Amino acid sequence: MPFSTSSGALHSPNHTIQKWPKVTLYGDLNMRPFRNIWMLEEIGLPYKHRPCQPWSTVAKSVHPLGKVPALSVECADDGVVEKKRDDDRKEDETTEKFVVLESAAINTFLGDLAREISITKQHIADTQHQHNQPTLVPPPATPQRAKYDSLAMFTMTELDSQSLWIHRKHDDLSNVFGEAPTAVQEARRQFDNALDAMVDEITEDENNTSNDEERYLLSTGFSAVDILFANCCFWAQQIGWLERNPSVTISSEKHAPKRLLPKLELYLEQCRSRPAFIRANELRKNQVHEKKERPIISKL
Repeated sequence: MPFSTSSGALHSPNHTIQKWPKVTLYGDLNMRPFRNIWMLEEIGLPYKHRPCQPWSTVAKSVHPLGKVPALSVECADDGVVEKKRDDDRKEDETTEKFVVLESAAINTFLGDLAREISITKQHIADTQHQHNQPTLVPPPATPQRAKYDSLAMFTMTELDSQSLWIHRKHDDLSNVFGEAPTAVQEARRQFDNALDAMVDEITEDENNTSNDEERYLLSTGFSAVDILFANCCFWAQQIGWLERNPSVTISSEKHAPKRLLPKLELYLEQCRSRPAFIRANELRKNQVHEKKERPIISKL
């Protein structure tokens, strides 16, 4: 049941999860769930992926509106498991299950979870080498977290929902939601302005504190907000709102794509070159060959 947790499973609804839980991502990787599969590949811990289309039976089982993505989480507490066994009760009573919705919320949850598990040294054995990787979601109540949250919300509201999704609804899916050319035109203007604001946030040399020469949205290096922003840029390139190749002469037509500035071009190339992105993109391509609603298991 979406938004729900199993009753009486663990000590408190506010407890911190200490070990990596069983997670299953639902959704088509050609849509927003790609952001989450990319994030999961960056983290490098086990997960399952179940491809499904919006409004399908599977999607409706995990999302109240039948949308994607959705992340099913199942975790258990060792201490509670032992106590239940002493009482000769079923072990599954100690399992807490809940669902996280919305791509940005899912990635923030995953980043918080991976960071806390790393701090408490509860990584599974085959991921010990990842301790030196940058934190994908900054700790709460820090300046970097404030910037992360601001940029994530800005991306989701100004670029995604008010711009790209308007095009998706009233252009690509106009047979479902109806045509609204004026709304789409205004959405494109909104996208151009919001994109300029985000590009200004890509760190310059004097603000960068990461150990590499790459420039991302946070001065500490690559983070989950880069996944959101880069994915929106790729989406815009697919629909012709953002230039794919700046070396190609731009048409003087009214609907020519927005110029891809060198700073943004380099940024997007850095994102595309990340090993986790490459793996996620391969999973996206291979998903086409999977039977409908067949689970895909990825373990690194």
